[in-house]
Amino acid sequence: MPCLSIELDGTRVTMISLADMDVVDVSVHGALDRNPKAGLHAMGVNPSAGGSGSLTWLPEQALLAGQVVRVTLLEACEEPDRGRTMEEIFPDDEPCMQTDFTISEAMAAEIRARPQLHQAFAVQASTSQGQQAVAVSDPRNTSFTFGVVWDFTRPDQARVRLTSHCLDDVLARRAGPSHLQALLSLGDSASFVLTA
Repeated sequence: MPCLSIELDGTRVTMISLADMDVVDVSVHGALDRNPKAGLHAMGVNPSAGGSGSLTWLPEQALLAGQVVRVTLLEACEEPDRGRTMEEIFPDDEPCMQTDFTISEAMAAEIRARPQLHQAFAVQASTSQGQQAVAVSDPRNTSFTFGVVWDFTRPDQARVRLTSHCLDDVLARRAGPSHLQALLSLGDSASFVLTA
């Protein structure tokens, strides 16, 4: 069964077996109003895992400018890491009973009032097939998402994306600008770097 290898500056940080998984999402999110400016996250859904079926390999790892994240879709892996449930990561927390995640007007006002912690961002994404894209902040693009998503319907492929957006996009439930969309096949990789 294929797996996803995640490296940071050439060093493996985790290996995710895709056996029994429905979906796995490896992403980097960042925004001008958050610290750290960018964070690496890897999670997936395994219906046989019990509870919500959600498993996490990287809860949130801060990225510094210049660090390179590389995600490779491999045909197989010998020693995959085990994903952990939220209960394992946060054993003392009460289970989340919230089912409605709609952003209310009060929540939107609170988010809009957050101070801007960074002047700007610039990010770059590329694939091993030669596709490249950059995204930079402006008044309409105050956050970004880079992601590699695998799902069981296409076990030998993974989708890559780089988008930017702002709160208005989120509230209107519309996508922000798409800077890169690509497909990885077995042996291919995608890379991300926060350049500024």
